[in-house]
Amino acid sequence: MIYPRNATLLFPQICENGEVYKNAIPKNGPNRLMDLKIDYAFKMLFGDERNKKIIIAFLNAFFTNSDRAQIQNLEFQNKNAADEGENTSLSLFVETEDKEAVFVEILFPDQDTPENQSLYFWSKMYRRQFEADSDLESQHSVVTISIMNFEIFHESDEFHSVFRLSDKDKNIPLTNLQENQFVEIPKLIRSWKQGKLNLEKDTLARWLLLLAAVDAGNNYFHLDIYKELEKLAMVDQDLNIAMKYWGDISNTEKNQLTYQDRYRHMIEQHFLKEIEKSEEKRQEAEERATVAELNYNQMKNQYKQQKIKLIEEREKRIKAEENAVLANREAAKVVIRYGKVVARNLFEQGMDNLFVKNITGMSDKETAMIKEELDRE
Repeated sequence: MIYPRNATLLFPQICENGEVYKNAIPKNGPNRLMDLKIDYAFKMLFGDERNKKIIIAFLNAFFTNSDRAQIQNLEFQNKNAADEGENTSLSLFVETEDKEAVFVEILFPDQDTPENQSLYFWSKMYRRQFEADSDLESQHSVVTISIMNFEIFHESDEFHSVFRLSDKDKNIPLTNLQENQFVEIPKLIRSWKQGKLNLEKDTLARWLLLLAAVDAGNNYFHLDIYKELEKLAMVDQDLNIAMKYWGDISNTEKNQLTYQDRYRHMIEQHFLKEIEKSEEKRQEAEERATVAELNYNQMKNQYKQQKIKLIEEREKRIKAEENAVLANREAAKVVIRYGKVVARNLFEQGMDNLFVKNITGMSDKETAMIKEELDRE
């Protein structure tokens, strides 16, 4: 779908039956909640220094699923993270309960090779450590978390995947310095709809449903998910704080304007990429057509040249055949003329008819006629 430049973007606030769910937003503000999968909205909530407790709880759910110790301290690496509209990642430095230091990069990649984007940010964060210290033994682990509103691992139904370097056959880990995690929101929603989630025990699913509740791309609000989150927030203090803060930042006009600008920018960038892809395909098609036309013309010229060559060879062959026929005729005339002379000489020398025929190659009739001519003379 292509949005005209003067189009008004509608933001999710409607449940399945069309009813506006007023409890989902601050009652005194605009009826709209930010989609937390939009990087700006995510950083407004989780990238605020005042909300360290929320981001620690959020990350601890990931660390639990990847068998890492819980986080006890956290520092933001990109200062004023919530104000960086162009920076699509959130960089963090955390310390776990077992004193492990870990760099964490939270990404919102687009659909163009999200795996490569994850590896790029991982390598960038890992290499940055060498700028301050070249000691290989003092490097810290780097974990990237890619949150995607699309699916990439179609061979699995799991909405959360963790990748590390390990032996291909025995799965022996090579190092803990590299870890790439991926979240596929559509699989999470599908698991929720199918009743496969145990939200009382699965804290990661609980936090991710907070991100899944609003889908700006499809202009949709999952009322059932939001209601369930409200129930969970009654016993989960961190989730309760996050939901309240979510409502507060969504109710601020300045935040909404920036959020909408960022969302429009993302849409424009998406369509610009699609246009670039279409243009590349068009150019490739033109290049293929040009090459095909050149090949066709070359083959056509080769065919013409070959045809001319075949015609010339055919004319030469016909001419040679005609010359051969003429030569054979002349040779026959010579044979006939001199054959008669030889035959007469042989008969005059007293040779018999059989001998003359064998020497000259003439027929019985021809030798007989020559013999009669001699007798008449």
